[in-house]
Amino acid sequence: MTNLKLIGSKLTKVNAERNPDFSGKLEMKTNIGIDSIEKVKESKDTIKLGYSFNVDYSELGSIAIKGKLFLTGDAKLIKDLLKTFKDKKFDSPEYLAITNLIIQKASIKAFELEEELGLPIHIKLPSLSLKK
Repeated sequence: MTNLKLIGSKLTKVNAERNPDFSGKLEMKTNIGIDSIEKVKESKDTIKLGYSFNVDYSELGSIAIKGKLFLTGDAKLIKDLLKTFKDKKFDSPEYLAITNLIIQKASIKAFELEEELGLPIHIKLPSLSLKK
């Protein structure tokens, strides 16, 4: 990861539903968004980042997760992240690392919900196979 360090995370909203009467073609779309970034008042080098993670199964159902990540880094990096968020520029290595963190954190909860509701898993899990 970059010079950012995850110091905490929490979920703020979880919503999942499945249509029990579904009988059609399965479509699945995943959307990950960074909703907000703000400086933590008590610290010059810590930010609170709000995110959303959604899996839309079309008519079958959906999963929506919102949460917060608390990240720390040097003051210049934090200032740059705040500026690039305001400008909607998400093409830096830091934003890639943040997006990967969101995927990791939200996917754990999504797997649990998918299992409980009988929804397909939203990403392909690694599997072992024998050498031929």
